[in-house]
Amino acid sequence: MKKFFIILFVIAGLAQWWFKNPSIGVASNDLSFSYMVKHLGDTSKNDTLPMLVALHGNGDTVENFYDSALDQFTAPMRLILLKGPISRSSRGSSWPWNATDFEFYGKAISEAVELLATKFPTTNKPILLGFSGGGMMAYYQAVNYGDKYSYIFPVSGNLSYDQLGEEESNPGAPVHAFHGKSDSVVSFSGGKKAVKILEEQGVEVEFTVFKGGHHGIFIEMKSQITQDIEEKIDSLR
Repeated sequence: MKKFFIILFVIAGLAQWWFKNPSIGVASNDLSFSYMVKHLGDTSKNDTLPMLVALHGNGDTVENFYDSALDQFTAPMRLILLKGPISRSSRGSSWPWNATDFEFYGKAISEAVELLATKFPTTNKPILLGFSGGGMMAYYQAVNYGDKYSYIFPVSGNLSYDQLGEEESNPGAPVHAFHGKSDSVVSFSGGKKAVKILEEQGVEVEFTVFKGGHHGIFIEMKSQITQDIEEKIDSLR
């Protein structure tokens, strides 16, 4: 009998992990993305809601990214935190760096977001937020898959023509980017270059600059980023 209860306990623990950390498979790339879901603003999983998809920084986890950067959101929405597809040996996971990986994973991410917006009852197209390495992917999505999103918010990211690759551009969503002048992880000049590339590709871009550094942006600028995104969330209802 004791052994039976131990087995039940293990099964219950695995079930709790599974439902807390589900995944979405992308058939064309044979990839699967783990994600975490938060229903905010007195809402439930069955409600039709605006969707915010968030991409954490390299080496981070979805749980820590939510606790440190996204905990001020209160507007009714469905928040999906995608886990980076590249595992790190120390902790967390990451997003791609080179052009080949950007093309491979970039397409898969756009398809995963489409599938998530179909799986969950969603109002209009999702909004995309990315920080650092996730911000680089957000910039990439804005150029090549911009029509899949309502708005895109890259934070402390960059983008080069090499990373952009030779895919045909497909802009659509307006972009509001944020970057700190004292950023020593992802240079401010890299952020400005990304904005210039987007403008050259026909993307509508707003660029907000502050004096601080890389991780400080979600201390000094968290309230403004939250407010700006929630205004867009409200516009999708």
